[in-house]
Amino acid sequence: MKLNKDWHLHNIMPENPTMEQRIAWHLAHAQHCACREIPAKLAEEMKKRNIELPQTAIK
Repeated sequence: MKLNKDWHLHNIMPENPTMEQRIAWHLAHAQHCACREIPAKLAEEMKKRNIELPQTAIK
């Protein structure tokens, strides 16, 4: 998977993020960087909330 260093430098995860902030960050991350997948526990929470996982963020 390829790291988008510029995106990461300008989009730092907030300290002690809320669940909504984590979801928003990971959705944006999936659109702009392919360095890793959405963590499994977060993906589970997103599914519970009927949030569609981007294909770039899952195996």
